Amino acid sequence: MKNLKNYKDHNHRAREKLKNAFKFSNQKSPLLIYNANYWLFGEAEDKIPKNYFHEPAVMLEYQLNKITEHYAKYPDDCYIGFLMPWYGTGVLSSSFGVGVNYPEKADPVLDLFIIDEPEKIKDLKPDDFYENPLTAKVLKTIDYFKENSNLPVGVTDCQGPLTTALQIVGYENYIYWMHDYPDLIHLLMEKVTEALIDWVKLQKKHAGQPLDGEAYILGVRIPEGFGGVWISDDDSVIFGSELYREFVVPYNSKVLKAFGGGGIHYCGKATQQIDNYLATEGLTCIHNMMLDDIASALKMKNALAEKNIAYIAGDFSPTEDRFDTYFKDLFSAMDQSGLIVSSYLTTAVGLKKGEYKAVTRDQHKLGEKTRELMIEARDSRI
Repeated sequence: MKNLKNYKDHNHRAREKLKNAFKFSNQKSPLLIYNANYWLFGEAEDKIPKNYFHEPAVMLEYQLNKITEHYAKYPDDCYIGFLMPWYGTGVLSSSFGVGVNYPEKADPVLDLFIIDEPEKIKDLKPDDFYENPLTAKVLKTIDYFKENSNLPVGVTDCQGPLTTALQIVGYENYIYWMHDYPDLIHLLMEKVTEALIDWVKLQKKHAGQPLDGEAYILGVRIPEGFGGVWISDDDSVIFGSELYREFVVPYNSKVLKAFGGGGIHYCGKATQQIDNYLATEGLTCIHNMMLDDIASALKMKNALAEKNIAYIAGDFSPTEDRFDTYFKDLFSAMDQSGLIVSSYLTTAVGLKKGEYKAVTRDQHKLGEKTRELMIEARDSRI
């Protein structure tokens, strides 16, 4: 199935619910039962196709099957189907020379950093995006998706300036050089920021997207008027607030402002960055994979609400011994205004208080149970 039709009503309702949440005018939290993962983590091995990262047709079929199934099984949630040219978290850094490898039936992994001396930062520059093998593959995949489907196409995984810089120079070097060579670290951040902006603009051009629209932050569509980009900033959780304020906030702001605003994603606890997120220009939402740390999530959500910044609470599916209470605890803790909740169905792993455990689950049963428990927990708190 190459063209998904007859979902206009679903998508219209979803857009309205998401927009109301971003405007803090919602009474109920929009819910997403996310079974249309474009990544492979958490997927049962026998469900992963061969050549997923080598044949755009295979990637398209895999994603379309998931999207089609989603619309059939979850007609009342707020997921909006889109296609993702998914090639791991190191696409931009590959243009600077970092190697990317493709394990069989797993998400891509990166080689070690490439810059081992601070002075080398001065000569650092990205390849032409049409010449670099991986960025060129992403663009060709976008083109293929556009030619063979009428679904919107998102940009590939968008690691922010900090993560990209760390992939290029390594954690240890970056941390030492912030103190010993701060000007060079700022130069590094400027270079990766400019490259990221150029890279997202080029993808949007190929996808036929406006600069300020069609952003899907881990699959959650950012409504019109709230920006056209999202960045992953997982390393925010390990940085102190002062260094983050100096070396990260200005560059995140520059990226977001280039696309009329947008969102930041991180996994875990980053409450030390609350003031820094509030000071990030163009920020309209935070997407947080909470790792079942509801107390920290609540602190972040409440702080963001003071500035009308939406909070998207996400997690992979809890293990069975946590399932019945997880959503009750979440909705009992949080006011629903400005809150969106997305549960990412995983059949091969389960979340248990910040750790992932190997499990084996039937996705259909998992999805139905998730839907039932989410709605019950949400509606009981209104």
